[in-house]
Amino acid sequence: MSTLLVTGAARGIGHRLVERALARGDTVFAVVRKDGDAGRFSASPKLHVVRMDMAHTDSVAQGFAEVDRLLAGAPLQAIAHCAAISIPGAIELTEVAEFEQIINTNALGSLRVLKAAIPRLRGHGGRLVLVTSLWGQASGALLGAYCASKHAIESLADTARRETMGMNLHIVVAEPGVVKTDMLSDQAPAVREHLERMTAEQRGLYGFLYGRYFKLVSGAGGITADACAAGIERALRAARPAARYRIGGDSKLVCLLDALLPDRWMDWVMARSLNNKPMAGESIR
Repeated sequence: MSTLLVTGAARGIGHRLVERALARGDTVFAVVRKDGDAGRFSASPKLHVVRMDMAHTDSVAQGFAEVDRLLAGAPLQAIAHCAAISIPGAIELTEVAEFEQIINTNALGSLRVLKAAIPRLRGHGGRLVLVTSLWGQASGALLGAYCASKHAIESLADTARRETMGMNLHIVVAEPGVVKTDMLSDQAPAVREHLERMTAEQRGLYGFLYGRYFKLVSGAGGITADACAAGIERALRAARPAARYRIGGDSKLVCLLDALLPDRWMDWVMARSLNNKPMAGESIR
């Protein structure tokens, strides 16, 4: 590719995609939400920083109009849509407004990108890679809003791919597992904050589950953002792209188990690491 647009470019996976593309000599449109993020990138005459807020239709439309202006009639060849947010929380304890925020940014944000991408990519083999997660296939405790948003993106991608058959463009999904980014490191403080504001009744119901999640994300492994970016590049550059790319061993394993196991067996697998039983020798603090 020689012209690539990357959303969620200020940090994490999106940032690594931008830096790797610039190193290859591609022309890159790095999409950020805040003007202050423009200074995060290596200086390059081939870099254009564009502001879009995925939660607002007008902002996305204006951002793509700016990309059109900068391209000056040249085709946009690929888009990697990485922008997303995740706030952990049990369904019963999470405000509907928080679900709305996550689903608006992640799922409807992807819809906004899809609608803008299709007319700009079709007819010349353009490529859109929507970055979801293993949680676009499976579902995990305390990730209800995030999982729902990623499942929705998977469905939107399948629908759009089938609607645009024969139009000479490619719509692809990338499903990373755990990636060591700010999104992961922000999980533990968010869970601690939830624990601190729980009532005694809520802690009795969910405290140990939150405690286990806190321990899990505090010591989580996973692949680097650079390794994930390399996996997404395979989806961006393959001559005959697959519909889905699972990136990381955990994504491949969890998605396979979710496809093969009965629901109750999958419940048991998930509960091996996250359940609401007391932790040996520990209390909820």
